[in-house]
Amino acid sequence: MEAQKLEIAKKIEEKGMTVEQVAEAIQFDPNLLSLYLADDAYPVPNRIMDKVSGYLNN
Repeated sequence: MEAQKLEIAKKIEEKGMTVEQVAEAIQFDPNLLSLYLADDAYPVPNRIMDKVSGYLNN
């Protein structure tokens, strides 16, 4: 899970976006998404990872 979170964070950075911008784009709470994507061992729900990944891949 940590590898996926790092990959998502890298994609966000490569696109020149912030976590807040991604959260707004997928209609999710920016504070909660920031907590989910923190560099820690806590898992992110699959539905949220899917939404973020789907948005970043477009």
